[in-house]
Amino acid sequence: MGKRGLGKVVHAGREMVWGKGAVAGGFVFLSGAEARADDTDDPVEGVAAQSELALERIKARLEEAGARLDDVVKFVWYLTDRALEQEFYAARDGWLARHAPKLLAERSYASTLLIVGLAKPEMLVEIDCIAWLGVDSRG
Repeated sequence: MGKRGLGKVVHAGREMVWGKGAVAGGFVFLSGAEARADDTDDPVEGVAAQSELALERIKARLEEAGARLDDVVKFVWYLTDRALEQEFYAARDGWLARHAPKLLAERSYASTLLIVGLAKPEMLVEIDCIAWLGVDSRG
């Protein structure tokens, strides 16, 4: 089986210039998950809310691709301000404790990058994700 795209991202009725990601070689490669409100395309307020919405998007996109959160082998967290780290980690770990406690316990998945900015000035976090579909999922 070759590469399969996961479709386009739509916010506020507008098609974005990036897609959700792709499935290839037994892995799911998700594009950066952002925390923009579906109806306005504006980022939700605060790093905790943005983290949780981005993680909800990742969960949904993984499920669409046939994977689960426990299948994640790599997350990359992009933060725009070092001062947000502890609040981000608390929000992230709280969300993972509720939705993927095994993954949280493993802690086998992450790099945190501090960057100058994201697509919109109000965006504080973006999350990339790679998940393994397993050997028998190529069919």
